[in-house]
Amino acid sequence: MDDFRSMARDPKHRRRFEKLLYLAAQRGDADLVAERLSWGIDPNCTFSKARTPLIANVRSSCPSSATVRALLKAGADPSWMDESGLTALDYARRKLARLQARPPRRLRKSPSLDENDQLRLSPAEQDELDKMRRELGNDNDARDFLRIWWQERLRAARRVFNDPEQVEKIVEMLGAAGRQK
Repeated sequence: MDDFRSMARDPKHRRRFEKLLYLAAQRGDADLVAERLSWGIDPNCTFSKARTPLIANVRSSCPSSATVRALLKAGADPSWMDESGLTALDYARRKLARLQARPPRRLRKSPSLDENDQLRLSPAEQDELDKMRRELGNDNDARDFLRIWWQERLRAARRVFNDPEQVEKIVEMLGAAGRQK
């Protein structure tokens, strides 16, 4: 793990690690964001149009209050403005207003989840998984690969797009963080 931390701080590699943080934040994956922040990546790194991972999360289709919490805890600046002159709170308020203006909709659960929110594979996916198992064998690397594949597939099935409750929590958190500054 020290290798990751030293590489993340090395100017030669730092930008690639910052991009990994940005993409995880944009995806709304709080676990990956927390892991990448633990490598020492700057939570205020900027990308196109001077957008930080915090702004990327709020603007994405999967905003996550857990991701925002992890970024704020790591020192993300909630008052950072992008090239448009907008902060993450501005984007969150805009998104919340759009979501509240729509007729209420019932959040649909993925057909890949059963009644207990556990992954249920289609016959084609089950065939593909069985094929991978046969090809990979049963060593530790194969088991690790399949475990990670399963976790990522489950995470994707549980993802909710533009959940108004998440956006409301984000607005509250960013508002509180802005008042503390």
